Amino acid sequence: MRENIIQVKEVDKDGRTHVEGDWYSKGLPKNIVLSDTVYVETSYGFSTFYSQDEKGLIIDQASGCYQIVDFIVSEKGKVSIGKFSVINGATIVCNSSITIGNHCMLAWSSVITDTWFDISTSPIEVRQELLINVSKNSLRSFPITGKPMPVILEDNCWVGFGAIIMPGVRLGRGSVVGCKTVILEDVPPYAVITGSPAKIVKFLNPDDTNEFKEKTLQEYLQ
Repeated sequence: MRENIIQVKEVDKDGRTHVEGDWYSKGLPKNIVLSDTVYVETSYGFSTFYSQDEKGLIIDQASGCYQIVDFIVSEKGKVSIGKFSVINGATIVCNSSITIGNHCMLAWSSVITDTWFDISTSPIEVRQELLINVSKNSLRSFPITGKPMPVILEDNCWVGFGAIIMPGVRLGRGSVVGCKTVILEDVPPYAVITGSPAKIVKFLNPDDTNEFKEKTLQEYLQ
């Protein structure tokens, strides 16, 4: 049986963890919790991670962040990623709470955000002022506005490339979001949703439940 690949990491004097061979020298934030079997390709994706929570990010067993996964997380933000999930070149914008379950897959250029510009930022003058204020900030922190609404991806969700999951959305277990699809409302379990505007095109068989697995095992043993 193939063994899990465990990255070699070093802890610097400043308490930050550095992934071996990483081209970005700053290292990982001290307030993230990674299982021993988590893979992080580069710490560059954490250059905009400003969470002050004691556990601003938790990534569980055997999950991985491939290519550059951008964690744009404000001081109050908290992100949780479950077991055996693949985050590949996605962007996560968090001002409050984003939860990604077990066995999820996020493709490149997909965006998960719990915060969006509200009606108050519609005038161009307001947006210009936001950008000017950011340019004056040495941290160049993302100009997050509006009321954050938690986002939840239940287990076994698949988000296609370029898709956007908007604030307050809950993706039901086993659902699939098509490429370039913008999700504004909750998606029921095992739904396949795609298009513009987003539309449910079919439902998948719920073959990932414990009951189905037990039934399949018994059939196999017979």
